[in-house]
Amino acid sequence: MRLQIMTAAAALMALTACSGQSTVKAPDSVDGLTKQQVEAIVKEYLMREPIVLAEAFGELQRREEQQKVAAAENAYKQVKLSADDPVLGRPDAPITIVEFTDYNCGYCKLATNWVLNQVDDRRGDVRVIIKESAVRGSNSEMAAAAALAAQKQGKYREMHVALMKVPANAYTPEIIDQVGKSVGMDVTRMRTDMNSKEVREAVKASISDYEKVGLEGTPSFFINGVYVGGFGEQHLNDIVKQARDKVKT
Repeated sequence: MRLQIMTAAAALMALTACSGQSTVKAPDSVDGLTKQQVEAIVKEYLMREPIVLAEAFGELQRREEQQKVAAAENAYKQVKLSADDPVLGRPDAPITIVEFTDYNCGYCKLATNWVLNQVDDRRGDVRVIIKESAVRGSNSEMAAAAALAAQKQGKYREMHVALMKVPANAYTPEIIDQVGKSVGMDVTRMRTDMNSKEVREAVKASISDYEKVGLEGTPSFFINGVYVGGFGEQHLNDIVKQARDKVKT
């Protein structure tokens, strides 16, 4: 009995210590032992079995991640997809992946091939909506504006992919013009559209959506509403498969 009490007390102390929120008050005595004696026994137990702390911390992290995912998915319900949002793939595909991205994000660049593989899959059941959440400075906004300007010339995919190949933080007006020219754009028209109120407001709207959802980094994905933060290819594949299985049923 005493061992059970000590084990429970140790686990409880570990959890509350890890969270920094010790909300449970220790009793004055336990099984005939004083509070001070129990605390000494618990301390000795934790020193002897530190794995308890590691397990408790792991459980705390798991719970915090669950809360983070739930909060993001709930906030995402407030995001309204616009007909002007760039779409890759079949517009009426049953699986929708919304990607919040930034051209200065290294992991976004790594994720590009995965994104293209989804929309190019022979099943044709995935579309990707890009949210140009340019949160990494003014040259991120400039690159995002260029991509949206390319959409007006029917060159969004080409421009998006080409911009992702440019090293992070290397975007300058000259580089943007070179990339636009390389994908066959009318650069003069592109510049005009980049500076238009419509495009500037579209970039701001995507940034606002990013902030509204409470995202902390890019890329961030919502696959039929299921949140995946960061680029973990296997995890993303698993969520797409789950979405595909639900569509079939």
